[in-house]
Amino acid sequence: MCSNLRKMLFVETFIGLIFIICGLLVKKYPNLIAGYNSMSADEKKKIDIKKFLSLLHNGLIITGALVIIARVVFYFLEVTLLYRLLVGTIIIVFGLLYTLINAKKTKNNVTFKQVL
Repeated sequence: MCSNLRKMLFVETFIGLIFIICGLLVKKYPNLIAGYNSMSADEKKKIDIKKFLSLLHNGLIITGALVIIARVVFYFLEVTLLYRLLVGTIIIVFGLLYTLINAKKTKNNVTFKQVL
């Protein structure tokens, strides 16, 4: 049983690391953002890309770090798998919602749908 818990901790930590790595990559390579590289030059001018990249970078890294911290704390507190998965899912959903909602602030006369 303990072996399975350690495997789950590894998988859960790996998920957090994926978020952190994506946050680091998106800051350096903005073309990783879906649809950004296919935008015309005029459309790209309407978006404050530096602000958007910072927001996306911070949102993904914070979400990943919170996932890892929660997993490790719950592992040592021996919280059941159901609650660990529930809290991890809530952290990811709220982290991504926070990032998407705040993405509106990076637009320059562009609708929210066009930015994302």
